[in-house]
Amino acid sequence: MDEVLKLVNRLQSACTLLGDTAGQKDSDLPGLWEMLPSIVVIGGQSSGKSSVLEAVVGKDFLPRGTGIVTRRPLVLQLVHLEGEDEREYGVFLHRGQEKIYDFNAIMGEIEAETKRYLQQHGKVVSADPIQLTVYSPLVPNLTLVDMPGLTKVPIDGQPKSIVKDLEDMARTYIKGDNAIILAVTPANADLATSDALHLARQVDPAGDRTIGVLTKLDIMDPGTDAREILDGSAVRLKHGWIGVVNRGQKDILQAVDMESARNKELQFFKANPRYADLKNVGMNFLSGKLSNHLIAAIRRQLPAIQNQINTGHTKSTSSSVDGLSRIGTAPTWYCWLGEGVEQHGGPPVTSRGGMVHLILSLCRQFEEAFGKAVDGGKGGGEQILRVFEERLGQNIQQLQFKKILDPSNVKRIVEEADGYQPHLIAPEMGYRRLLQECLVLFKGPADTAVGEVHHVLRSIVASTINSEDCKNLQQYTSLKREIVTTASASLDSMKEDARKMVLTMVDMERSYLTADVFRDIISQNGATDGVEQPNLLRTLSGRKIGEIPERGDPGQQHLQMISAHVSAYITHVRTQLKQTIPKAIVHCLVMQAKKQLLDKLHAEVADKEDLPLKRMLCEDDSTMKRREQCQTRVQLLRKAAEEISSVSF
Repeated sequence: MDEVLKLVNRLQSACTLLGDTAGQKDSDLPGLWEMLPSIVVIGGQSSGKSSVLEAVVGKDFLPRGTGIVTRRPLVLQLVHLEGEDEREYGVFLHRGQEKIYDFNAIMGEIEAETKRYLQQHGKVVSADPIQLTVYSPLVPNLTLVDMPGLTKVPIDGQPKSIVKDLEDMARTYIKGDNAIILAVTPANADLATSDALHLARQVDPAGDRTIGVLTKLDIMDPGTDAREILDGSAVRLKHGWIGVVNRGQKDILQAVDMESARNKELQFFKANPRYADLKNVGMNFLSGKLSNHLIAAIRRQLPAIQNQINTGHTKSTSSSVDGLSRIGTAPTWYCWLGEGVEQHGGPPVTSRGGMVHLILSLCRQFEEAFGKAVDGGKGGGEQILRVFEERLGQNIQQLQFKKILDPSNVKRIVEEADGYQPHLIAPEMGYRRLLQECLVLFKGPADTAVGEVHHVLRSIVASTINSEDCKNLQQYTSLKREIVTTASASLDSMKEDARKMVLTMVDMERSYLTADVFRDIISQNGATDGVEQPNLLRTLSGRKIGEIPERGDPGQQHLQMISAHVSAYITHVRTQLKQTIPKAIVHCLVMQAKKQLLDKLHAEVADKEDLPLKRMLCEDDSTMKRREQCQTRVQLLRKAAEEISSVSF
């Protein structure tokens, strides 16, 4: 047997096993099927296609019946055995190396495997092929792909889409430039209505890849013949037409063997003067032509296949595999697919040490990306700065000090503080109560600032987990949830620490009033002569202490003075807190988030057993499928390179 045909048979087997067929769904991945020359047999359900294939093999092995009998493509590899006495047998790819010597059993296995697959996948027809290799001293070295028969009208029980489904399936197998189309057409029907020719012309309008087969020449209407078609004057095909006469239904029922049928066919052509001088008739001519044609096509294509595997890309671009970029100036398929494997998480990790290392590495990637976002601009550090420089000041500015410092309220508080003994000079207890009531208002803006920064950090966690910096995390949905949950819990805990700190700072201001500041306020009271004093304290309204207007009687003026003194002290504290609250929030919340966000998860991972670790690394189905596709294609291409390098051509 010619070595190149053996090579293609092995490559086709590898393609089928690894999911690289014309009907594949992941067609954006580089593959070999469309690069391998193949003869694809198409024809209508009553065209005699099955009889042609059985005549080539010399055995009855294809299922028969009404309607759609062939529901999956059959890759039929014929291997010629040199010894005339060697026993014939068949081998199915899905059955391993099991040899089946009974061709009725082969027919039954085709039916059983088709039914099993279609039921499992819930389909009526499928483009996923069955592969059968037949070894016999009576067959030529040849590989054919038998497609389900085309139909024009769905019958009862068939889906309405069956006509289109069958055409689309056949089209996927014959559209490639390396597909040789064997269009089987009955001679007793108008060629204009031929399903096979109609479909072949869609993908091969010039007829450069199409070989025509005319069947049923023996049952044409009296007075008609197919001479003009066979000699190429009626319908031109580059590789011509071949006329055959196969067994009819009566012959099959009477169990006429293949040898008798071949002799009967030979006598038919010799006895008919319109065909007697033609060479392109008979099954022997068809078998030889197909075998020679296929081997020649393979020899022409092998250097191109080898070159593509070693140095090239297919028509797919880097964007076809989820944004993969080319490596260097002359990328190989190995690099391209290898990058696809890496992008989808690399080979699966199974050992406990490997899983712990992977999880901790991914956590570190997230923490680094989080820290980078916090220190960055828009959406990160910029939002935190806005809380400190805008929101905090606005919230403090909106505090209702005026109600507390209203003269009537001041009078009430001072009198309540004095009790039954009025103050003699300055109402110190009244001052303290007024300051206490004013200072407690700062807790609101301080608490709000903590909450707003906490919200910003939560938003950064949400954006970081889906960012480009964490692309390696995307396939691990469970781990992503764990990271977000742990980060959120950590931020909540840190928020409470920051909240306690800022509220404690306000309480500290209430617990101990700075006497020196108050003395400065008293000393500046009534300052005149337009002399600007250093560190001059002002009221909340921005007025100097000495500029408080004197209205009403002396009692009213006294209350206004107390209000101004308290206002000036609150202004001093306000300035301090606007500086120290951000410091406390950054120290207790922002910096701790950058340092310890996932510390709890790190500790938990180190103590976990294999099963919980595997659950954390449970991947998205589409990611696992994509990585497996890339890995199987790498495996296929490596095997192809090894096979090709072993053949001289």
